[in-house]
Amino acid sequence: MKDPEEIVDNVIRHADIVLIVLDARRVAESTNRLVETKVKRFGKRFLYVINKCDLVEKNKQIRIPNSVRISAKNRLGTLSLLRRIRTLSGKKDVVVGVVGFPNTGKSTLINILKGKKSAPTSPVAGYTKGLQKIRISHDIMMIDTPGVLPYSRKRPSDVVIGAIDTDKILDPEAAVAELIESLDGRIEEYFGVEKKEDKFETLDEIALKKNIIKKKGEPDSKRMAKEIIRLVQTGKIPI
Repeated sequence: MKDPEEIVDNVIRHADIVLIVLDARRVAESTNRLVETKVKRFGKRFLYVINKCDLVEKNKQIRIPNSVRISAKNRLGTLSLLRRIRTLSGKKDVVVGVVGFPNTGKSTLINILKGKKSAPTSPVAGYTKGLQKIRISHDIMMIDTPGVLPYSRKRPSDVVIGAIDTDKILDPEAAVAELIESLDGRIEEYFGVEKKEDKFETLDEIALKKNIIKKKGEPDSKRMAKEIIRLVQTGKIPI
């Protein structure tokens, strides 16, 4: 399996324009300044794509230069994105690459832009086993392998944006305890329970209320924690 950093470097190297995909719910946490530095070092143009805007309030202020807000899943803002790409390209033929943290919506964005009528993929010269190019319009080619940014530390924000797969979290109860703390009452409000000093006790109470229990009637806090993480990642619990 290719090293994620190597894939990112190759996406940047072979693209004329790089789309850096962020999660609208946690813009700062899904931003990697090192990538912007690499893009500039390679002399490439770039655009921040703030995805999943449907999961935040419409009036939420997101101020980041050189960006466009979209919801790839709901096909919102994609025409604006294409217009921005053409503006950056100077209306010349370009190759567009996509990078970002896991679960920020890179693959969905690529699939939406490719569409059903896109031309078949072809290997990128010099990197035939990894990246593929596909024509999405008469003037835009896209590298169809998204670059996945590596992350070095597990933070509550990584859980929120889905940078860590739910089933791979070693201690989901501890992760949810941190989420309950950081979201300051939103999880308690969602499940209709009182705020408590002990966040693990809150988790147990939620499990009992939702009847997520073990055979002996004890709260199944691990299963409940995973369910809460999924609800947060999918936007059911607003953050």
